[in-house]
Amino acid sequence: PSHKGFLTIFQEESGLGAWNRRWCSVQDNKIYYWLYPEDEVNMNKEPHGEIDLRNCKTERVSVASRLDCARPNTFVLVILAASQPGDRNSIITETNSKTTQTKYLLSADSREERKQWMEVLNKCLQSIHSWNH
Repeated sequence: PSHKGFLTIFQEESGLGAWNRRWCSVQDNKIYYWLYPEDEVNMNKEPHGEIDLRNCKTERVSVASRLDCARPNTFVLVILAASQPGDRNSIITETNSKTTQTKYLLSADSREERKQWMEVLNKCLQSIHSWNH
């Protein structure tokens, strides 16, 4: 499944947490994100970042608990990948010599959009898990 729209992503910047609104697109089992919608259409613009759902430890996307985040319409994705040089512990990342776990907090603009995003992402994860088992 594919889906596009704005999500606000909690990211680490200089040791502090910051919410950044990004244009996101789900395709090829990844969430790609850009600063602006037109950047996706402009083939010369590389995505600002990506979240590889194939490495998602989260089996089913759900609404973030109040302990994780008080921001409304937020959901959580936990990604586990092989550690890379330069990986370090931060407010969203835990790393050891073998793996790096990143906890992504993603916030939709409305409850309806959050439900749409979660539905699409859960379909992606279900598809990935059924191929891997």
